[in-house]
Amino acid sequence: MDLNRFIIDLIRKHSIKWMEERRLDFVPLLSEFLAHLVDGKAILIVTDEEREWYSEYLINKINNFNEFKPSFIPIFDLTKIVPQIKIARHPEQFDMIEDMLNIAYEEYIFWYIGKETHLLKFTRRKENSFYWIMDNDLSRNFYLKSLDVNLDKKLLDLAFIVNESIKAVIFGEVEI
Repeated sequence: MDLNRFIIDLIRKHSIKWMEERRLDFVPLLSEFLAHLVDGKAILIVTDEEREWYSEYLINKINNFNEFKPSFIPIFDLTKIVPQIKIARHPEQFDMIEDMLNIAYEEYIFWYIGKETHLLKFTRRKENSFYWIMDNDLSRNFYLKSLDVNLDKKLLDLAFIVNESIKAVIFGEVEI
């Protein structure tokens, strides 16, 4: 089954109605993200301050002992690995952090979730990363509104969709 059909079936089966119209924006980005994951790249999650809770949620959702037994996905919270990223602002500081990440991880991408911040500026240095940017519809980005009263519910829905897609790709149920 192709990823687009899988996503349509998933959102209809679980009544994620808001995603029905947005899936055409989301599926190409998700497909690229999944390809990076299958290629063995580490995923470094970066969020703005308001969504720090979501990073931990994603990591625990994706690497859940009860749901996903074959192995863990290399997905990490960048602010836990490099706490200095929260205060870094200058290109030289970003260069030092990037050098360290290049030494520590053979290949990696960022998964940025949040408003436009200095952290987004840092993650934009790495091509082909996965972006969910709020209040700014940039290219190669899944656009969300930070003032949406249903934002947290939508983020939880998206975590579910991503997690189910990862499992389907790894178990060979979906082709990307």
